[in-house]
Amino acid sequence: MLNSRSATEVLSASAADGTPLAVYLDTPARPRSDGATIVLVHGASVTADLWRLHARHLTGLGFRVLRYDHRAHGRTPRGDAPMTIEQLADDLSQILRALAPTGPLVLAGHSLGALVLQELAALRPQLLSRIRGMVLLSATAHGASVLPGRGPRALLLAAGRSLFALACTHAPRAVDRVRRLLPDTHRYTLIPRTATGADDGPPPCRHAVRHTPTADLAALWQSLRGYRARRLAVLEQLGGRLLLIAGADDQHIPAAHTKQLAHRLPAARLEIVPRTTHALPIRHPALISARIARLAAGPKPRPHLTKDPSFPNSPISEQFH
Repeated sequence: MLNSRSATEVLSASAADGTPLAVYLDTPARPRSDGATIVLVHGASVTADLWRLHARHLTGLGFRVLRYDHRAHGRTPRGDAPMTIEQLADDLSQILRALAPTGPLVLAGHSLGALVLQELAALRPQLLSRIRGMVLLSATAHGASVLPGRGPRALLLAAGRSLFALACTHAPRAVDRVRRLLPDTHRYTLIPRTATGADDGPPPCRHAVRHTPTADLAALWQSLRGYRARRLAVLEQLGGRLLLIAGADDQHIPAAHTKQLAHRLPAARLEIVPRTTHALPIRHPALISARIARLAAGPKPRPHLTKDPSFPNSPISEQFH
């Protein structure tokens, strides 16, 4: 039975460059004694609000949940460090050190968040002994691509993305001027960052980058495009505790890219969700939450093997206790 009440606490953890990282701790009303801390990592251009329904479901099952806004997203300022996946992975490492220093972990990330978790494993392999499970949604080993597939439609979409990326990279101030003219309700409008007090959770996903200059978004995009997975042998050690999930109709990170990653991680499990786009965690919150919860609950007890006392010489039979 699900807990009906949980509390969200707005916290802060300091990154290596001193940037205050906005963290949201969702605490269940009745915590499990054997439960892992679940850490949810969002993708680019959204906030930790992406995981609102997942956090509600998981705390209802008694799990402690940590969410946070990447630097230059939501309540977390840009800071002085470079906008690279390696830096974002180090930011997450600092959050774990400050707010989840001990105990088992289950890590789940979507898109950029999945790449951050892959990089975290490469940078901090000592964490593997604590990781009870990892879920990578819309993951890839080769970085983001403007080309979502083959065919005329894919080529037109790729051309539009390339032109926009070119403008953001080479004329960021001009793009910023356009963004300032957009309505305040537009997700890519650019407005000054103002001090915000404590609230009961992250800002809406659509407000993720409204305080972030285009030059910083372009730097993050270049990091995404140039990403190459490192030291996948570390992830391979998770075996069946690593789950890869992709949407069959994803045009941002095609399912074929996730399949290629799974091919390089043969012990991992792969699940392709039909008729699903890149909005995988939004379209299927119950499914994703269930997969995360299964890992967080830990392995099921192995059957206890005993002999039937009435047949001393009989083969061992399975008895479930």
